[in-house]
Amino acid sequence: MQKNFVQVHSQDFVVNGEKIVFRGFGLGSWMNLEHFMIGLPGTDSLIKKIFSEVYGEEKSSLFFDKFLMEFVDEDDFKFLKDLGVNLLRIPFSYKFFLDDQYPDSFKTEGFKYLDHIISLCEKHEIYAILDLHTTPGGQNPDWHCDTASGIPMLWNYGALRDTVIALWGHIAKYYRNNPWVAGYDIVNEPSMVKNAVVFNEFYDKVVSEIRKYDTNHIIFIEGNRFSTDFSMLDPVEDPQVAYTFHFYPFVDEPAVLSPEMKREDRKKIFLTEFERLVSIRDKYNRPVWCGEFGLVLDEESIQLQTEIIEDMLDLCESYDVSWTLWTYKDAACMGIVYPQEDTPWIKLTSKIREEWNQHEEQAKGEQLVDHMAETYFKPISADLRYELQFRMRTIMQVICVEQHLKPFLQLMPWEEAYRLPESFHFNNCTSWDELSLLIKKYT
Repeated sequence: MQKNFVQVHSQDFVVNGEKIVFRGFGLGSWMNLEHFMIGLPGTDSLIKKIFSEVYGEEKSSLFFDKFLMEFVDEDDFKFLKDLGVNLLRIPFSYKFFLDDQYPDSFKTEGFKYLDHIISLCEKHEIYAILDLHTTPGGQNPDWHCDTASGIPMLWNYGALRDTVIALWGHIAKYYRNNPWVAGYDIVNEPSMVKNAVVFNEFYDKVVSEIRKYDTNHIIFIEGNRFSTDFSMLDPVEDPQVAYTFHFYPFVDEPAVLSPEMKREDRKKIFLTEFERLVSIRDKYNRPVWCGEFGLVLDEESIQLQTEIIEDMLDLCESYDVSWTLWTYKDAACMGIVYPQEDTPWIKLTSKIREEWNQHEEQAKGEQLVDHMAETYFKPISADLRYELQFRMRTIMQVICVEQHLKPFLQLMPWEEAYRLPESFHFNNCTSWDELSLLIKKYT
């Protein structure tokens, strides 16, 4: 056992021999922009490309540096500490460390931004888990891994996986002596992994690379199908490996979000899915962490939504499972903290949302696939339809940033645009009191 570091002991997390249960948040849409959460259409790379086209690369770089350095501040951490949380999951894009054209050398800017948050974590005694949220080629087909194709290329090319393996060694070497980094979440929500040999070999190689430099930190492993399917994963022998799953039961059972469903019926559905996921604790005899769960929040339904989150939290607590809610702060979507209505960011994104939203984008993608299949071919299987709609949406996202983001930026003077990130300053934000009280109930 390494002194002062979070460690794995049987099925528990411990620090200096004392058991610890993590309760906290993800810092979503910070080092990896997510369109529906931040209110801007497109992937992270497409959004930044449009900013560069409108304002020039130098000013775009200044804008996103300001965004990253001011998205959360000292007051945010005082608020987090008051809530009683002890963990922040920090998602980041590989592009802060790697240039796709020069994959054999590392950039330094990623450490600037991670250190900014980790230093605040250390000051306020909140642990951090580093989460690689995007990979070269994409580890899943969805927008939140910054895909340009809708195909999880990472699992098709060993060269891409080798780049990720080397990156984790580089990061582990840098943070190996920092006890406030609780561990490394190797890759967020892998999906459409069809080769078990490739999947297991990837994790084995990442663990081996990290251990060349760092024997102090926990390594977290996620399952297939957006971290909900662990059937193809073999046990990893390293003693400081743990497992993390994501809990979004409404993806397969959307009726659980309906106010017409009785709470007890919803809780039964939740229980069945949660027990299936948490069973990996006994399968691998390691501690587990529910790395993500949460809801799109709406003022008119906040009572029901708070109740649903409470049911999820009750499961984590009753099964002694560490958890992080998704997410802490965004543009009034899933975050417990969000900019006030009169801030420039919300005014801008409210206009954009009159023309675009993520749910319509998904539905249109499915409709376009159906139209293509039925008009020019024959009806296709549900499995093929599912895969192709992701690819269709990557085309739509290119169009959306051109038609539903670029025109708004072209009308906005640079001086006005540069001040947009200030909307996320804590003193310009509000929070869901209902969720704050709920969190304190458990912390």
